This record gives sequence, structure tokens and C-alpha cells, in this order.
Amino acid sequence: MEAGTEAGAEAEESGLRSGPGAVGPAPRVRARDRARTRRLWVAGALVVGALVLLVVEGLGSATVYFKTADEAVASRAQLGTRRFRIEGLVVDRSVQELSHGEISFTIESNGTRVPVVHTGEQPALFRPNIPVVLEGHFAGDVYRSDRILVKHSASYVARHPERVTVPTPPPAP
Repeated sequence: MEAGTEAGAEAEESGLRSGPGAVGPAPRVRARDRARTRRLWVAGALVVGALVLLVVEGLGSATVYFKTADEAVASRAQLGTRRFRIEGLVVDRSVQELSHGEISFTIESNGTRVPVVHTGEQPALFRPNIPVVLEGHFAGDVYRSDRILVKHSASYVARHPERVTVPTPPPAP
């Protein structure tokens, strides 16, 4: 037997062919590194979890409910201590300065009164008999506010047009 045919016979016995059209041995494939794959999955899950948390927290903070004083009192149990906005008219002679930069006052809407304790800045236009929107939460029977937004009613706009920019409606088509 010749050397070339002897190698071919050994190759045929082992299942390998030689010659034209023969398929060589399969390339060696490196086994996957399981620890590396696991680390990538854990890192991906952490990134997705962080994004979900940011979206949920962001939407929760951005979604501040607006209720009139009577609606808020009626749904106090469902609101609990969650932040929301409450709207009402500041009751005359109810504003009192407290210690530590706090003020207390009462707001009213549709005959329902809500006592308020506010901590923080007060707008220059804040005074009795004006409509306000407050941001905060219930703490027992008292609404704890940390932000006051003064609503500019139509009568205010009529008395002080230079202080308010009223959008003009678009022309009719």
C-alpha cells in the first residue's frame, strides 16, 4: 500500500474523507462562558428594572390629582396621605401666621371647608377671598400644603389686565 492510500484508508475508517469535495473536520467552537452570559443577563435585568422604576416614580410624581375641597373631603379615605392638588377659596379672616414660617387658613368649595397648614413660600397675591390651588396631602383632618398656586379669576383679569396675559382665540375658519 502506498503512503497516500494508507492515510486515505485511515481517514475513511474514522469517517473523514480525503480528496476533492471532501469535508474537513469541523472548526473548534469555543464553549460559551456561562458566567459571562449570566453577568450580561443580570446587568440587563438591572438596567431594565432601573428604567421601570424611573418611569413609575416619574409618572407618580407628575400625576398630581386635582380635586375641589368638597371632592377631596368626600374621597379622603381613598386619597389617604397621597399627594394631590386641592382647590378652594381662601376663607375671609382665616389666615394666621404660625411659627417656623408656617401659616394656617381655611379653604372652601361648595359649602365644604378644609383647614390648611402651609409650609413654605407664599405668592405675593395670596390673601383671603381668592381662589387657590394647593399641593400637599391630608394629615388627619388638616391639609398639609407646601405649594400655593393663586388662580386668576375672570374678575381679577378684568381689574388688572396689565398683570395677566390672556390668550386670544384663533380666528374662525
